[in-house]
Amino acid sequence: MALWTLTKCGVWHGALVVGLLAAGTCNSPYPAADERANALYTSFADEPVHMDPAQAYGGLAYSLICHIVEPPLQYHLLKRPYALEPLTATEVPRAETRRITWEGKGMDAVVYTVRLKRGILYQDHPCFVAANRRLTEREARGIRRLADFRQRATRELVASDYVLGIRRLADPRLTCPVIGTLQQNILGFADYGAALSHALEAARAERRQAAGPLYNREEDEKYNPIRLDYAAYPLPGVREVDRHTFEIVLQQPYPQLLYWMTMPFFAPVPPEALEFFGQRPLLERALTFDKTAIGTGPFVLAEYDPTNQMVLERNPNFRDERYPSLADPDRADPRAVAYYEELKAAGMLDDAGRRLPMVDRVVFRREREWIPRWAKFRQGYYDDSGISSDLFDQAITLTSSGDATLSDDMVRQGIRLFSAPSMVVNYFAFNMRDPVVGGLGDRPRKLRQAISIAFNTEEEIAIFRNGRGVVAHTLIPPGIFGHEEGPEGINPITHRWDPERACAVRRPLDAARQLLKEAGYENGYGPDGRKLVLNFDTGWVGSELRPRLKFVAKQFDKLGIHLNVRTTDQNRFEEKVIAGNFQILSWGWMADYPDPENFFFLLYGPNAKVGSAGENSANYANPEYDRLFGRMRNMENGPERLALIRQMSRILQEDAPWFGCVHPVSFTLVHEWHRNAYPNALAWGELKYRRIEAELRAERRRAWNRPRWEPVALVFALLVLGTVPAVRIVLRHLSEA
Repeated sequence: MALWTLTKCGVWHGALVVGLLAAGTCNSPYPAADERANALYTSFADEPVHMDPAQAYGGLAYSLICHIVEPPLQYHLLKRPYALEPLTATEVPRAETRRITWEGKGMDAVVYTVRLKRGILYQDHPCFVAANRRLTEREARGIRRLADFRQRATRELVASDYVLGIRRLADPRLTCPVIGTLQQNILGFADYGAALSHALEAARAERRQAAGPLYNREEDEKYNPIRLDYAAYPLPGVREVDRHTFEIVLQQPYPQLLYWMTMPFFAPVPPEALEFFGQRPLLERALTFDKTAIGTGPFVLAEYDPTNQMVLERNPNFRDERYPSLADPDRADPRAVAYYEELKAAGMLDDAGRRLPMVDRVVFRREREWIPRWAKFRQGYYDDSGISSDLFDQAITLTSSGDATLSDDMVRQGIRLFSAPSMVVNYFAFNMRDPVVGGLGDRPRKLRQAISIAFNTEEEIAIFRNGRGVVAHTLIPPGIFGHEEGPEGINPITHRWDPERACAVRRPLDAARQLLKEAGYENGYGPDGRKLVLNFDTGWVGSELRPRLKFVAKQFDKLGIHLNVRTTDQNRFEEKVIAGNFQILSWGWMADYPDPENFFFLLYGPNAKVGSAGENSANYANPEYDRLFGRMRNMENGPERLALIRQMSRILQEDAPWFGCVHPVSFTLVHEWHRNAYPNALAWGELKYRRIEAELRAERRRAWNRPRWEPVALVFALLVLGTVPAVRIVLRHLSEA
C-alpha cells in the first residue's frame, strides 16, 4: 500500500510536470508542420449568412467568395482614383447605342458586349463529373463533405455561365439585394422575374393538388426543390452571342453597370453546380450551393467550418495572372507623386510581374472576442488585425496635431499601420415626414440647422472613434469624384473656413441658438411654453453604448432640447424605420461602387423607406434635388457633372435632413512579414496579391513566444516538496515492517 501511494503520487506529479513542460514549450494554435507554411492567417467573428453569389453581400462572405468566383471586371489594385480593368473579360466593355424594337415601339437601347478570355478553367469539382449529378442514396453513403468525392473534373468558362448567373438573380426564392436596380435598368428584367414567379407558383399549385390537403410545401421543397428552367422565358436584356461573348442590354444609360460587373452578383454559375447541389442526398446532408462556392478564381474553398475555421487553398487550375505595376506619376501633380512615393515606401511596387496568387493557403480562424484575437496577433499567430476601441491606446499614439502614429511597443515589434478613408458615410437622420422635425418649411429647416451646428461631430469622432473619422461635409467620401477639400468642400451651414489654420471650424453655439429662436423654440421652449422633446430611436443595445447615448442627448441639451432615447431590438427598430415611426435615427451606408450616384441616391425622393422600402431612411423629398439627381445620376464624370453635384450638396446642406455625418477611417495593423496589404476599399479579391515571408514569421514567433521557465521551475519545486510527506510515510511503514 505504501509503495502504491508513492508510485501513484510520483506518476501524478510526473504527469503534471510533463504537462507544464509541454505548455511552456508550445502555445501555437497551428500544427507544428505549418510553422513555415506559405499561408496567411487571419480571423473572423461571425459566420457568413450566404455564400451564394446571388445573395451574399459584403462582409466575410465577400472575403471568401471574391477569391473563388470571378465577375468580368475588377478594380486595379494600385490606381487612385479607382480604375476598372478586365478580370475574365478581354477588355472593359464600352456602351454602344443600338436601335431596337421593344413592346412594339422603337427605342435606343444601351448595349455592353462582354468578350471573355479563352482557356479559363474552373476549379476541379465533383459537379463536373456526370455520375456525381445522378447520385442514388446508396451511392451517397459515406459522403459527409465534398472532399469525400473521389472523382473530380473541370471545364472551360463560357459565356452561357454568365448568362445563367444573371438570369438566376431574378429567381423569386432568392433574396438578391440589387434586384431593384437590375429591374430598373436591364431590358425586360422585371417581366422576366414575373414570369419566373408565375412558373414557380404554378409548379407549387400542381404539387399541392397532387399531394392533397396535408401537403407541407416547406418540408417538400427542402429536399425536393422545384427546378425552374431559367432559359424557358425570354430575357432580351441578357443574351449569349457566342461561346465566349455575351451582351447586356439596358433600357436607359446606366454607366454604373460596369461597377456592378466587379461584384459576385455578375459571377458565372455553371449549370452543373445547380444540378449537383439540387440532389436530395446532398440536401439531406446539408451540402448546398449556398454554403460553398465554385469558380475560376485563384483559390478554392478547401474547408468550411464556420464554428472553427475556413480555409482557402491555391487553385491549381488558375490561369497565369501577374501582380500589377504602376507607371511613374506626372511630376506636375503633387498628389499623384505623394501617393506613388507612399506606395513605394510601403513595398507595394516590389512584386510587379510576379505570378498570382503568392500564398498557398489563407486560414480564417474564428475568434468571437477581441482580447484573444488581439493577443494572438501580438504573438504573431495572426498576420493582420483591426483595432478595437478598448485596445486603441495600446496600438496608437495621437500626436499634438491629431495624427495617428504607432505606439513604441508596436514599432519595436515591426508592426505597420495602414489607414485610409473608407467608402462609408455614417449619419443621423431626421424623419422628413414628421410634423415637428420634417418638412421643407422655414421653421423646421432652421430647427434642423440648429441641431446640425450644435451636434459636435468632431468631439464624437475623438471620443467614440479614437479619431478614426473625418467630418462629412457632403455625402461623398474622399476618393470618389465630387469630393472636394478646402473651402469649396465645407458645409457653410455648420462650418466656416479658417484661412490661418487652413481648416474648417464649427460655427459657434450662439449661431445654433439664434436659428433655434427663429424656428420658434427659443431656449428649447415652443410658442406654447412647453419644452421641446424629440425622440431618438435606436437599435444600439448594450451597456457599452450608454456613454454614446448620453453624448448624443447632451448635444441636444446644449439647445435646451430634451432628447428621449428609445432603445429597442434591431428587428423592432427596422420595423419602425420602414413604417416611418420615428423622429431621429442613426444609420450608415457603405458604397457598392466609387460613384457619387451611389451616395446621392440615399436622399432621392422615390427611394424613400416609407412606401418604397428604399435606402432613403430620412424620407427626404425635394423636387429640385430630385430633378438634379435625375440629370446627374447617369452622366460621365466631368465639369458639368461636378456643377450638378455642387448644386445638390448645397440643397442638402440647406435642408439638413442629416446631421452628425462622418466618413470613417479604417485602421489596419500588419506584421512586417505581411506584404502588399495597402488598403483598397473596393478590391474584395485582394488576397491573391498578398505575400508572406514565412521564415521571418517563424523566427519572430519563436522569439515572442519563448517559454518562461521560472513558473515551471517553481511548480516543479512545489511538487517535489509535496512528495516529502509521502516519502516519510513510506519510510515509516518500511521501518515498522
